[in-house]
Amino acid sequence: MKGLTHFTVGAAIATCFPQAIDLSLTHFSAILALGGIFGLLPDTLDFKLAMFIEENDYIIDPATKEFLRDPMDMNSIDPQKVAAKVAQAIDEAWDTGREIRLQLHTVQVAGDLWRHYEVFYDTKENEVVVTIGPVVTMSQMPGEFLGIPYDFKERARAKTKCNILQTQNRSSRIDIFNGPSFGYMKKGEEGVEIIFLPWHRQWSHSPILGIIFGALGWIFLGKIYGLVIGLGFLSHILLDLTGFMGANLFWPIKQRRTTGGQFLKASNPIANFSVIAFSGILALWNLNKFSPQPTFHLHAWPYFGYFFLLPSFLLMATNRILEMKGRVVEIFKRERLGALGRILLLLILGEGWQEKIKEAKEERIAPKRIGKVVLEILRMMMREEKAEVASQVRADEEVAESEEEFAG
Repeated sequence: MKGLTHFTVGAAIATCFPQAIDLSLTHFSAILALGGIFGLLPDTLDFKLAMFIEENDYIIDPATKEFLRDPMDMNSIDPQKVAAKVAQAIDEAWDTGREIRLQLHTVQVAGDLWRHYEVFYDTKENEVVVTIGPVVTMSQMPGEFLGIPYDFKERARAKTKCNILQTQNRSSRIDIFNGPSFGYMKKGEEGVEIIFLPWHRQWSHSPILGIIFGALGWIFLGKIYGLVIGLGFLSHILLDLTGFMGANLFWPIKQRRTTGGQFLKASNPIANFSVIAFSGILALWNLNKFSPQPTFHLHAWPYFGYFFLLPSFLLMATNRILEMKGRVVEIFKRERLGALGRILLLLILGEGWQEKIKEAKEERIAPKRIGKVVLEILRMMMREEKAEVASQVRADEEVAESEEEFAG
């Protein structure tokens, strides 16, 4: 999730304690903000500390003489040399049996211009594929700069000694800001596993660290401060576990991340907006509930139903319909299930379920039966998705999730 999302969740959790609200109102305490700050802290520790203290065995800066055809021209990057160096790092991990870490640097060719390049691990051919691309702006838009065409592309491959174990089927893009790092870990006799951003979501995302912070807050500031600090920190970890990369739940016992639940993507705008909206609505509810003179008197179900559940449903429905674009008009003309029925079907419509839609049309299903149809399609979706979702999808989303955070 985005930083703002983590902050609002941490602050909203703090409002669940009447003592915290009382301290804020009567003693002008910053305890609510403290919950938000510690909700944001794990990523702050990563991107302001962990990434800079990481020790790398290989550092690749394509603009240096080692990787240039012409030592005097930083635009003459040789992709073959870059690919060979990455393959060398993988081979060293295979030969030595220890984890090898490699850092890729970006190439800044002018004030706000950067050279784009990509690194791809071909698991079929066991090769490192490096593609040197055009010059891009800060918005990552290619253009014709410094005499390099906007569609420039030069690719090279380097063979490794061992199998490359990686399920993602996408390239890592390097252009603006900071470049990513990779860990190469030998996995028995199978090959070498590729670990994207090996320093990310490790010790900084451990529940043990959250407990330590909470205990320190309890000792030095008081019980309520310790609870707000600890729960704010742990809320960050729980949110990250909804994504693909997960977090290291068992540090320092284990040094590997625990895979997340894989049902939310950190960069998904609707997911982030929904969590932020719910946090704000929850905070307002708590502030009103624990106030000496409440402003409104609503039961929880109507309040959260009208202000969160219904708007969230409409938002997801609208998003789903817009994603379908041209198919929407055709389906609305074809089906006779009533407006609500059509919207519900559109929400869960996808490739491979046309037969179920056809069946609904032929039977002229009445609105009262639409719930049954929806449940049936949902069950089929769950079965199909479980059969189709492979490790490739998980890894692609994991890397995409990390790159979104890293670029942010």
